[in-house]
Amino acid sequence: MISKHDFLKYIIQCNSTYNKSEIDSVLMLDNEKMNFIGDCCFRFNKFRYINDYFQCSEIILNYTNDSNKILYETLLTNNPYIRLENKNWDSINFEDYDIVFVIAHSEDQLLEYLCLRYQDDIMSNKFCAKIYSISSVTLKKEEYSNFVFPEYPKILDVVKNLGPGEIYLETDEIDQGEGWFLEQGVKEGDKVFVMVDSSSARSKLMNLVEYFELLKSLLQLPDVKLLIFDENKIGKKAFYKEWLGEDLISRLIVSEGKSLRFNISLLGSSFITMIFGPCTGIMHCSSSVYNHFFNKGMSIEMMPLMIVYTGIYEAPEMGVDFWWGSSPLIKCLLLKTQNNQNMLLQLSQLSGNMSNNENNALPCSEYNSNQLFGFINRELLFNKRYLS
Repeated sequence: MISKHDFLKYIIQCNSTYNKSEIDSVLMLDNEKMNFIGDCCFRFNKFRYINDYFQCSEIILNYTNDSNKILYETLLTNNPYIRLENKNWDSINFEDYDIVFVIAHSEDQLLEYLCLRYQDDIMSNKFCAKIYSISSVTLKKEEYSNFVFPEYPKILDVVKNLGPGEIYLETDEIDQGEGWFLEQGVKEGDKVFVMVDSSSARSKLMNLVEYFELLKSLLQLPDVKLLIFDENKIGKKAFYKEWLGEDLISRLIVSEGKSLRFNISLLGSSFITMIFGPCTGIMHCSSSVYNHFFNKGMSIEMMPLMIVYTGIYEAPEMGVDFWWGSSPLIKCLLLKTQNNQNMLLQLSQLSGNMSNNENNALPCSEYNSNQLFGFINRELLFNKRYLS
C-alpha cells in the first residue's frame, strides 16, 4: 500500500513532466468557505489570468462547500472564463484533467483521499494528473494552514500581479436597474450618490456623526439623491430619518431586501454619479463593474466618481496597495499625520513601499466630514457624468 509520502513524491514526479502546450483541461478545486464579498472578488479575479496564461478552452471551478453558492453564483454570473460546478470529491474524475489547482487550508486531507482512491492507478502509473497548490496566494493565512502540494511558481507570479477584475452585467440587468430607479421617482437630471455604510468590521467605517454631516453636505448639492442598501431589511430608512430630518429624508433611496446581484446591477445604472464607501465588498464590486464597462468601450470620463476611504490594515502584506493597487478606476484615500496635521492622501500619490507603510496612518474614525466633502466637491467638478 502506497504511503502519503510516496504518493506526494509521485505527484511531484508527474508535475515535472509539465508542458504548457499540452494543458487544456484545468480544474480549480476550492474546498473553503467564503465569508466576505471583497475576498471573493479578489479570489475570482485570479481565474481570468490563469485562463489567459494557459489559453485553455475553459476552467472548471468546483466548490465543495454548498454555503458558497450565493456568493459565487452572484459574482460569477456571465463570467466567460470559467464553468461552475458543485461536486464532492467522490463525484470528480481527477484523472480527466490535465492540471488540478487546489485551494484548501488542509491540503493534507485531499492528499490522503487521492492516495487511497487511486492506489491501483498509481501503482500501474495510470494516474497522471498534475496537481498544484495555489492556496497560499488565494487564502488568508491561518494557524491551521497545511499546504502540502507543490506550488507552481509561474502561476504564483501571475496571480500576484493581477490586473483589474471584472463583473459581467448583461443589458437586461442594467435595464432592470434603470427601471427600478424610475419607480423610485428618480428622473432625468437627477444625480444618485451611492453611500456604502456597512462593512465586515466597524473599524473600517468612519465616525457616525461625521458620516451624517457628510451626507447633509452632499445633499446641499443640486439634484442629488442618495442610495443606500438595506439588504437585510433592518430599518435603515427610519434610522437615517432620525439623523437627516423630514426634509432631507425625501431624497434618500433605499434598496430594501434586494439580492446582492440586483444591488450590483444598480451600480451600473446611468443615474449613478458617485459611489462612496469604506474598504469593503460593494466597493470592489463597483470597481469590477466599471472595469468591465471600460473594456467594453465606456470612457473613463463618463464613469461615476468612485471613492474608497481606508484606515489601518492589520496585516502589512495585505495593506491598502494589496487591496486597491489593481483598481485603476477607484480613487483610494488614506489618512496620515504629517507635520502634526491630518492629511488626506490618495494611494496614487504614493509609490513603492510607502503605499503599505503604516507609519503615521490614522484609523477610519479620524476622517473629517469637511475634509471629505472638500475632496469630493473638487473631484465632481472634473467629472463629466456629474456635470452632464
